[in-house]
Amino acid sequence: MNLVPFSKQYLRLNEALPFGLRDAAGRLLLAAGARVDNADRLDELRSAELYADEGESSDWRRRLGGAIDAMLLRNAPLGRIAEARPDLSQDDPNTVRGFTLRFGEQWDELTSSLDALLREPVAERVWLQRLLALAERVRTLGSRRFDDSLYHLIYTAGHSTESYSSHHALLCMLVAQEVARMLRWEPELTASLEHAALTMNVSVRRLQDMLAAHAPTMTPAMRAELDAHPRKSADMLAAAGVTDAAWLAIVQHHHDDSLGHRPLDSLTPEQQAARLLRRVDIFTAKLSRRATRIPSTPVQAAREACLGADGVPDEIGGALLKSVGLYPPGSFVELMSGETAIVIGRGRRANLPLVATLVAPSGAPMGTPALRDTLDRRYAVKRAVSVDAVKVIPPHERLMMMR
Repeated sequence: MNLVPFSKQYLRLNEALPFGLRDAAGRLLLAAGARVDNADRLDELRSAELYADEGESSDWRRRLGGAIDAMLLRNAPLGRIAEARPDLSQDDPNTVRGFTLRFGEQWDELTSSLDALLREPVAERVWLQRLLALAERVRTLGSRRFDDSLYHLIYTAGHSTESYSSHHALLCMLVAQEVARMLRWEPELTASLEHAALTMNVSVRRLQDMLAAHAPTMTPAMRAELDAHPRKSADMLAAAGVTDAAWLAIVQHHHDDSLGHRPLDSLTPEQQAARLLRRVDIFTAKLSRRATRIPSTPVQAAREACLGADGVPDEIGGALLKSVGLYPPGSFVELMSGETAIVIGRGRRANLPLVATLVAPSGAPMGTPALRDTLDRRYAVKRAVSVDAVKVIPPHERLMMMR
């Protein structure tokens, strides 16, 4: 049984769900089809961390994401978005569109939606409502298919600079969420961290996109804008109606490298989250293409983001490596067989990814990708491979079905 988090806002009086709700150990708390008809029982369930079996709830989550997406496209108010249910009319063309988008296209649409939101944060309730609704869509999609989500976002980051800032924010939220789960942080702190990841660069979105795509000469004014952006972003968010103090503190301190030299347990929860976000920011930025450089390999990125002062992974660095793997989905590796493969899933250990071959030892593209077990010495990972060294365009949809 693979458990995924269930958002408590979707548990309501006298509304049955088509799947059971469980605790973190998998114990059944509410059976599929059962209704909660008592307010005290509802409060009791909402006070617990709730999970659902991924397989049982996958269709419900997919349809929920489609319903929320359709309402976002219509600029629906948060009150209506919060009432969204997967059983909205299938005759609604926007809803059908939400259901039929291919997986990668769903992430591309989230990138476009976030990009539009971050262009102009305004002190209007609807702006914050739409941002929180988008964050919920990211949670739903990421928790349902985490490896596929990593695959798409990391592969895209390595090959394109389009909408760099928003794409980077989504990747940071996805990874930070998983690292926080690995560290067993409280849901409230994790939510603040996720929201901070989405918005930490709101004040420099345009500059980030320009620097990533066009590599202009860095001027003193640009450098000053980049240096000031953590505080300015926090100020902009506060002016736009954000009242979550942890969210604002994490944004304000997400570049504070002084936090990295103190024991983790000596930091406040907000400082710990800022430290985590800084590491995730560095790691994912290294995997991303810029006009001035090709992406680093994940191994190179891990050296920058995961190692402590003693040269070994510290608590956050270790959790980051366990969360995404030394060779995360969407990256490339060379196998001991001489084949070049793309990572399509995390494995049993950080250095044992699930891979599919793309290029034969001769250098010729392989017509049909083949799964390889990297635990087998013949197909063990020999080294990480730069994205620019692989000229084959992977058949993404087919590879996702091979996992």
